[in-house]
Amino acid sequence: MGLTTMFMVLLPVLGSIFVLKVPYPGKFELDAERANILAKFDDYYSGAVEWGAEQPSHDEANNKDAAERYFTLITDFFEYGWGDAFHMSPLKEGYSFKASMAYWEQNFALEMGLKPDMRVADLGMGIGGPLRRISEFTGANITGLTNCVHQVNRAKTITEQRISSQWHKDRCTYLVGDYNKLPAIMEENTYDAAYFLESLSHSENRVPPLSEARRIVKPGGIVAGWQWMLRPEFNYSDPYHMELKRGMEYGGGLRNLNKPSERHLEYEAAGLEVLGSWDMGMQAIERGWNGWWTSLTSGHDIPSTLTSSHFGRKLTMWTVWVLETIGVAEKGTLRTAEMLEHCGYSAAVAGEMHIFTPAWVTIARVPPAPKGE
Repeated sequence: MGLTTMFMVLLPVLGSIFVLKVPYPGKFELDAERANILAKFDDYYSGAVEWGAEQPSHDEANNKDAAERYFTLITDFFEYGWGDAFHMSPLKEGYSFKASMAYWEQNFALEMGLKPDMRVADLGMGIGGPLRRISEFTGANITGLTNCVHQVNRAKTITEQRISSQWHKDRCTYLVGDYNKLPAIMEENTYDAAYFLESLSHSENRVPPLSEARRIVKPGGIVAGWQWMLRPEFNYSDPYHMELKRGMEYGGGLRNLNKPSERHLEYEAAGLEVLGSWDMGMQAIERGWNGWWTSLTSGHDIPSTLTSSHFGRKLTMWTVWVLETIGVAEKGTLRTAEMLEHCGYSAAVAGEMHIFTPAWVTIARVPPAPKGE
């Protein structure tokens, strides 16, 4: 059998496996037509699809609705390109893309001081990948929250299908809710710690979600953030810097990215004491790791090269175009891919310029109770 004949025979087989087994962009049914969701999302970011547009205006809902629409749109893209962890991290030679991310998730958990049987809140959990790994690593009982129903459904499905240990399942809880006003079930002073893993910058004003975290965490408990952040070198007066900022905000469903000194004021306004704050990305480079932006430029390993790298994102857009053209992926899937490319390009360039990081860590605590209480 010649190579051409073999290819023609295998192509439909491989295509069928892809459609049935891979969480490709546009595969999962959403709560509305993708094109309509995308149109609503674009309304939150005036002129967002064009370079040179204005910065987004103030959002009275603190970006809550835009973030919910954003994650409804992009969850299947991120699961395809990034797996079950919708965040970026430094990368190490000899470690896979996923192993590198898991290493820094564990590092983050250690910085928070998480221990077995602690009660912890993951505010803005995505589909729960970091939550599941941190709970397994520390033995903590973690309650994850997101305002995206689609993400909670995926988290529950993945947990049921991929986790065999009942001990592990019992330590993972998923809730639908708004971290600007947490559900009543998350009561005051009942958690030992709370964290935001690349979720805090989806709010325009971080004081409301940080205040809610402070409310549910016991006195002396930790509230931590692994955050998208403009580095101190970012220049608000530089039009190109501001253009990259806007590209990340639109394509990332973010709002009002700011600098560490400005973010600290938000922690303090929420009644929290900042104990430490640093760029985990630069910390890793000092230890000999590769920059987090590698996954967005050349790719770190074969899977990331084929999905999240510049080449991989172009390949994804071509794949999505085919799937949308033949009716497998719904209308609007390609436009969603283009929106994410806007963010990927902007973040990679800003990272290489050292004016932005998606891995700024802030460790804060709820003030301890006065002695005698």
